[in-house]
Amino acid sequence: SLDQLWDQIRRRKERQEAKRPTKVKSLETATAAPSGVSRSPPDQSAMQRKVTPPQLKRKKSIVSYRESHDGRTKTAIFDLPGVKKHHIHINFRSDYMTVEWTTVTITETEEDGRLVRERKEKIYTRTIPVPQGTKFEEVRAAMDNSRLILTYPNMRTVRVDRR
Repeated sequence: SLDQLWDQIRRRKERQEAKRPTKVKSLETATAAPSGVSRSPPDQSAMQRKVTPPQLKRKKSIVSYRESHDGRTKTAIFDLPGVKKHHIHINFRSDYMTVEWTTVTITETEEDGRLVRERKEKIYTRTIPVPQGTKFEEVRAAMDNSRLILTYPNMRTVRVDRR
């Protein structure tokens, strides 16, 4: 019958495939073929090699925020080592401030008797929300060694207009 013929062909094909090495390494872990014919033992070096992803190093935040004792002002302290004062720009708007700074690294290497100079310039920005209606005079900025200190009104305080 036709079913017996197909079963015979399948068994013959399974025996042929069991003798061949597997093309996909992950399939070598199977110990037996579906027909019960065992395959060659898996390669131990492939089993022991596990790829571990590189650990990401957590960086310390550049900005830390503090609130004054009375709760009226907030202070943002930026740790900017190696950044000079003229590379820092503060942009003030009515409802937010943007602090932008630039770092420049220049490396010189010699390749094939030629001097290669590489300049990497990175621009960083941080946006800080301020209360609506904050005046420019209410914001203070100071540079202390490698730290930029910004003091501005707190959003949680209620602004009362004087009559």
